[in-house]
Amino acid sequence: MGKSTFVLGTALLLISLFGCAVPPPSPQPQIVATPLTLRLISDPKVKESERASFMIRAKRPRGIRDGTGVWMGQGLILTAFHLVGDPATGKIVAEEIQVSQPHLGWEEGCLAKVASADSSLDLVVLKCEKIEGLPTPSFGDPDQLLPGDTIYAVGHEFFPRRGIGILYPRDGEVSENLDTFFTVSPPFIRGFSGGGVFNLNHELVGIALRSFVIVETVEGETVIKQGTIVRKIDLAFPLLEEAR
Repeated sequence: MGKSTFVLGTALLLISLFGCAVPPPSPQPQIVATPLTLRLISDPKVKESERASFMIRAKRPRGIRDGTGVWMGQGLILTAFHLVGDPATGKIVAEEIQVSQPHLGWEEGCLAKVASADSSLDLVVLKCEKIEGLPTPSFGDPDQLLPGDTIYAVGHEFFPRRGIGILYPRDGEVSENLDTFFTVSPPFIRGFSGGGVFNLNHELVGIALRSFVIVETVEGETVIKQGTIVRKIDLAFPLLEEAR
């Protein structure tokens, strides 16, 4: 068994979802940002990425899952399957899916339906025909990413009970680049699941899926690795074609 296979298998055993239970609200959530993130916040190109980002709220039988989605044009929004479905069965379980852009003042949003899905990739395409006129991200080649390369993700940091999240970019570095996904560190936090991951050319290279923790023993020392699994964007192209 190769190292990559071992890491993947271990990661899947220790994996934790972003968008589980809605966390309790705090009075004034504080955003911890690196110097690069502070520069990204004011970058006009990043503002375009934020305009193409949506809050996803899926009402499920056992509660609500929140996350982020990315505008793909023609009424389509790409996000993570586990927000609206059950990865174990491959079935959609969400009773209602709301997409909105509270960061742009559109808090009421609209109800979306599932246009296409692949639970094995943890990707789903939602459709809401009321949305139009937003910038569609350009795509980059995720296979060109190398360990140590800087990327940034756009996602929601915080979800109060009234359903408003703080959307902003968070930077990280590529840890590993494997066949169908790459990993980045440090891990993104709850609410970034389903959000876009961009290279520094502001090209969409992947969709953030799940955070993970891996515990390894190296030369007798315990090493803890943490990060986020990101699905490569080119694997979503067949789903987008199907949805259109």
